[in-house]
Amino acid sequence: MLLRKVYISGTDPSSWLLIDEIHKNTESRIKWSTEISEKFSVLQGVKQGGLLSADLYKVYIEDLLNTFENTTSGCEIGETLINAVACADDVAIVSENPHELQYLVNIAAQYSEDHHYLLQPQKSVVIQVQPSNRKKSEDPVRIYINNNAMPISDKSPHLGILRSTTSQKTQDATVEQNITKSRRAAYSLMSAGMHGENGLDPSTAIQLFKTFVQPILTYGLEVILPTSKNLLKLETFQKKILKQILSIPISAPDPSVYIMSGILPIEAQIDQKSLNLFNNICNQNENHLEKKIARRQLIAKNQESNSWFIAIKRVLFKYDLQSPIVLLNDPPTKYSWKKSVRLAIDHYWKNALIQKSCTYKSLKYLGTSNISPGKCHTLLSIGNTSDPTREAVRISVKLKVITDTYILQSHRSRYNLNETPTCKLCDTDIEDRSHFLLTCKILQCIRERYLNQIDEIISDFLNFRMRDIPTDDQLQIILDCTVLLSRYTNDNTVLQRIEDLSRQLIYALHVARYRTLDIKKR
Repeated sequence: MLLRKVYISGTDPSSWLLIDEIHKNTESRIKWSTEISEKFSVLQGVKQGGLLSADLYKVYIEDLLNTFENTTSGCEIGETLINAVACADDVAIVSENPHELQYLVNIAAQYSEDHHYLLQPQKSVVIQVQPSNRKKSEDPVRIYINNNAMPISDKSPHLGILRSTTSQKTQDATVEQNITKSRRAAYSLMSAGMHGENGLDPSTAIQLFKTFVQPILTYGLEVILPTSKNLLKLETFQKKILKQILSIPISAPDPSVYIMSGILPIEAQIDQKSLNLFNNICNQNENHLEKKIARRQLIAKNQESNSWFIAIKRVLFKYDLQSPIVLLNDPPTKYSWKKSVRLAIDHYWKNALIQKSCTYKSLKYLGTSNISPGKCHTLLSIGNTSDPTREAVRISVKLKVITDTYILQSHRSRYNLNETPTCKLCDTDIEDRSHFLLTCKILQCIRERYLNQIDEIISDFLNFRMRDIPTDDQLQIILDCTVLLSRYTNDNTVLQRIEDLSRQLIYALHVARYRTLDIKKR
């Protein structure tokens, strides 16, 4: 019957023969945990996970959707009938009237009988949506399918979004689901080295996060547009994972995570996806339902409305983009719009991160002038090293030092009255970043070798000596040389050589410090 409908839809003969061949003599197996069943023949239905499966199923149920469209039953937005929302086999029937809803369910049940397929009784549920949390709950509505009462559920998935009885509950359930799925995805990647300490280098781990975790975390959120409470939950999860990847503690300043990883906050990601979705609606024909609803809502609703299109209007204003009415009347191309949105969002959040980072004294040496959302900071680059594992360990130590989360005596004394801020190696001065990197006498022999090499590079290419500049500038070169040296040279090779040496210096000082402290304890 599927192939018959595909043929009637006007598919050319060669494509029809190819689809027919794909579905001939199909066999499958079921995997349960570590067990795999015997193979069995698949005699009906589309291929599970096939690229064409969703489109083929749409062809299969097109007559049902047309029947829904030609009725007068179901919900309306203005004068636009919205009684069924569907993608492949995921169909939601919507009505404010229980009798009309029963009528639409009967149509779907009759269609399933005529076309010889069964409706899943466990997945076919009723959700009684309340327009507002303040409205008193109504009596449960009884809807029957094939003379069996459909179960009433508080929530049910539709296109991957957990729909519930109120908008807020839908947000809460979907956000929790996304976080749970993202956590599982992140844990599954730990065996591949995405776990920070002694794992993959940060730039590779961040790429894995962007590919396998980030899409799950933000899935469907451009449709429901989470409130600040749920944004905080998503943001907290993302920051925790990124700090683990960067091998910095939870106490590290939040702006440092985004500056170094190049990943934007969750709010920015959702804004970008929602604006791209709005552009897809703008580029539809005028007779499409989504575009009709967009025009109606933008004209009829005020700024206090909870309409999705009014929320998009606020997002467009936030990034100083064109008004939604202008975009509906003269929609830009998909490519040009994506570029405009990306540039506007990157500019907005880059400035926001720079301003916020300035409020943290611990981030004074972290360069922000060359922030490029979507790209990792130069501190995470492993260059052309032959040993990325060792380089990853060095990077992790340096990131702790530059974010001022590397535990020195000055840190210990703040939280423990029994601790003194004096350096336990030389017993002469307060042990802070400056003392650890430049002046501790016990570490001088180790420090000298690397500083001499850095000094040679600077004197050869930049015509000044490192020892002749102020201490604060010396610290800046060691911690993030791009801030100071990019004024004198754009040669990335020179900057990378200095960066490599500074990592080796900090790691060597770190190892020597702990060895010396361990010997003193003994």
